[in-house]
Amino acid sequence: MTGDFAAAALGAAALVLLLLALIVLYASTLPVATWRTLVLVSLTCAAPGPLAWLLLAPALSVDLRSVMMPSLAALGAVCCFLVTLVSRSSGAPLWRSVSYSAVWGVVVYVPIAVRTFEPFGAGAPLGLSPIDHGGALVMSVAVGASMLAVLVVERRSLIRGARKVVPVPVGITALVLAVLAWLVWLVGAEFAFDDVVALILANGVVSAIFGALGWFIVQLINHGAIKLKSLAGGLISGLIAVTAGAPLFTPVSAAVAGFIAGAVACAFTVRKGSPLGNQLRFLVNTHLIGGSIGVVSLGVLATGSGFLFTGQTFIFEQQFLSVLASAAFAFVVSSLVWWLLGLIGRRSESAEPRVLAKN
Repeated sequence: MTGDFAAAALGAAALVLLLLALIVLYASTLPVATWRTLVLVSLTCAAPGPLAWLLLAPALSVDLRSVMMPSLAALGAVCCFLVTLVSRSSGAPLWRSVSYSAVWGVVVYVPIAVRTFEPFGAGAPLGLSPIDHGGALVMSVAVGASMLAVLVVERRSLIRGARKVVPVPVGITALVLAVLAWLVWLVGAEFAFDDVVALILANGVVSAIFGALGWFIVQLINHGAIKLKSLAGGLISGLIAVTAGAPLFTPVSAAVAGFIAGAVACAFTVRKGSPLGNQLRFLVNTHLIGGSIGVVSLGVLATGSGFLFTGQTFIFEQQFLSVLASAAFAFVVSSLVWWLLGLIGRRSESAEPRVLAKN
């Protein structure tokens, strides 16, 4: 039991560090602001996640272990920060991004996270019981679909204006911390120290490396050059791909999943002459595509249960349908919420009395 609490505490601490690293790493997608303002706004947008989890999760589930609660609250903070990046990039008012985060935390994060970490609960929607070790369905698939929803609802360029400049040494440091924190979270998500810890770390490292390799190859073929951001895109894509199945892959299958995720995410992300557009596509594609590939690939590559081992398609069907259900649910809810918040904002602006200038 002591080991379980230690693993859970390690996972929660890793997620807090991951949140801070991602705030710095993704700062270049946001409008210019001081670091102090950027960090405070990011933490404000992240805050509804843990609050929603700690208030609502106990009422939705009686089978979640108490040792899991702090980690999943921290995961909620990471998810709510990520899901507001596109809206903040558009220059949306703070109240709208925070409101979006709050509703998303309650309606999207909590239900999906409960059924991810308690997949065999009596209320499992659609009868699906997905395999998802580190929360990829909500952290990547639902987050990516919700980012896409904001882009679709806005239907205009969200990236006009100057962006925050992240110095190269700061960006490299944030990337290293993000990778290390992500790997530690994958260990902590086991909520125990057991004989698969070494395998989880090995699979995480291998998938991240091959994610970068896949990204590099596609970008070299399409554009003839790679940049430091290519390394970040590939590593993050690989880590996202391995999140769902870190203890269930072999290093070879982790390499395959990471490589495919990095290559596909790059193919859908990088465009010539569109650096800011590439950044927003990176946010959506690496999370939505990488997470989907990682979750679905378990149906084929999971040791002892995937299609390659059993010849049965049941696990693949469960994984594939879970991705579709999570993405569709998050997209529809997020589109509706973002549209309603925009409608409220326009009505409040039109209701303000005009002040005539005095001569």
